Amino acid sequence: MTGMTHFLASVRNRAEAETVLAAGADIVDLKDPGKGALGAVDPGIVVDCLAAVGGRKPVSATVGDLPMAPQIVAGAVAATAGLGVDNVKLGVTSGGDPFACFETLRDLDLRAGLILVFFADEMPRFDPIEAAKACGADGVMLDTAGKGGGALPDHMPLHAIGRFIGRAHDAGLRAGVAGSLRAAHVKPLLGLRPDVIGFRGGLCRGGVRGENLDPEACARIGALIASGRGDADRRFEERSASTMC
Repeated sequence: MTGMTHFLASVRNRAEAETVLAAGADIVDLKDPGKGALGAVDPGIVVDCLAAVGGRKPVSATVGDLPMAPQIVAGAVAATAGLGVDNVKLGVTSGGDPFACFETLRDLDLRAGLILVFFADEMPRFDPIEAAKACGADGVMLDTAGKGGGALPDHMPLHAIGRFIGRAHDAGLRAGVAGSLRAAHVKPLLGLRPDVIGFRGGLCRGGVRGENLDPEACARIGALIASGRGDADRRFEERSASTMC
């Protein structure tokens, strides 16, 4: 899984979904930043945004910052998937009983892909890639739990992020990165060839994730990702060629 890196933009309503689509977002991600790191929007908003997107791009949705309790997690994941989104994002923490959650999730017959989100500033003691495989997830994503404590690369060096992405791809999983990212992070992260780079705060007025989206900031990030893909592809091909010589 070393194809094109996709631009994921987190939005909280229909109007914001239209804004990021105009800016070139590849994935519309439904999330309420006022409710936590992975705060969930109301089901009615999910349905409304799905109607607005109209199948033009994939839509993902978070299920909220949930405790690792099997019935709570499984119920939220199944309910969100049942709304018709393409992917459901579940934040994973080391508290509660995550392994029981993974067993319960494995038995669900979901209509959507499952993406496990791990927080670089609160990484669990177990292996994220093995956890994703155990519950039948389609992908994994690195993020940050504390949105005022720095961006993803402040909590995890680029070589470690790259190793996470590489291990995910080796396991047949999609791999994404997010976490208070800004424009300056785009180029180095593209070089690691994740499947997804996710933004919220970097798209907002003043860079504040709880503020309204800034169309100019959205367009700037979209353009950076689009233009940087070709450079990342060329660097990857040059590295691959050098290893074959």
